[in-house]
Amino acid sequence: MDLVHEFDRADKRPAVGFSITERDVDGTHSAVIAAPVPSRLTLALPLPRHGVLHARAAVEMPSGAVAAPAVRLRIGVSDQRIYEGLTEIVLPSGPGRWTDVRADLASYAGWKWSLFYRPDRITWRLVLAVDALAGGSATVLWAAPEIVTDTGSAREYAARRQRLR
Repeated sequence: MDLVHEFDRADKRPAVGFSITERDVDGTHSAVIAAPVPSRLTLALPLPRHGVLHARAAVEMPSGAVAAPAVRLRIGVSDQRIYEGLTEIVLPSGPGRWTDVRADLASYAGWKWSLFYRPDRITWRLVLAVDALAGGSATVLWAAPEIVTDTGSAREYAARRQRLR
């Protein structure tokens, strides 16, 4: 599932400063979600079995700057009651470079041995947050953010999404 296609339905905090654009970073051209620092992008969606969030992230060099400031990326999941952090990565200051970002989402889909916990029935909130570690303004680029899974889980997920619409 390509999260760029979910961008218009996402909750964006702050409400301004996000965009879908294209950028060259470290010699690689990519379509990206550009996000201000600090910010939080929340996508409400059911998650596929065996899902893994995968993206590349970079800090965009501010105009006229020698180095981009260091920022912290946090990826988490919420069911509107609790928030569970999954991955935290610091992008160091310096020239912008792509950093591989992954988060295992497998615990948030599928059937579990429980009378009460049914992750397939929950619309999860996937949270992509960015915080500044030092002063200065910056923009984080999320390139090719997607949730990947195996073929069988993808088919099951597509059928479930059709029923939810």
